[in-house]
Amino acid sequence: MSLQTTETILHGELKVSNNRSTVLYIANLTTSMAVAIYDPVLKVGGMAHIVLPESRLAALEGEEKPPATFADEAVPLLVEAYLEAGGQKQNAQVRMAGGSQLFNFGGGGGNYLNVGSRNSTAIRASLSKLGFTLEKADTGGNKARRVRLVIASGQFSVAQLGGTTLSL
Repeated sequence: MSLQTTETILHGELKVSNNRSTVLYIANLTTSMAVAIYDPVLKVGGMAHIVLPESRLAALEGEEKPPATFADEAVPLLVEAYLEAGGQKQNAQVRMAGGSQLFNFGGGGGNYLNVGSRNSTAIRASLSKLGFTLEKADTGGNKARRVRLVIASGQFSVAQLGGTTLSL
């Protein structure tokens, strides 16, 4: 029995592996999103920790961001890394989690920022543009999440803090 190696993915990072002992892990998803892609035949998988929907927002802040910060850039980078590691498009299983609304900005029950929802929409659009289908998702709500992708099995588990754990 081999030992598993957990690789933590921070905000704006992505990792891809074809090492069956690897577990990819994101510790704290709130409005940010995890997108995972996995090839069950070749045991190749990857995950990105996406923070914001569009890279044009970077110009507003004037500072350089990690490569997977924005959905419109992160999804193509994740797909490219997955394919380079040996994953096949026809085998791809795509999962997504996160996008909680933990705060209410705007009063009156609305949230004019809607970062989680906008992230979800941008990720779906990027996947569609690249010809990939999102198969399962656990998004929205008001709880933070932790996610794991086990490369050996493809298990994508989502644990809501103070709540349930799902296997997508």
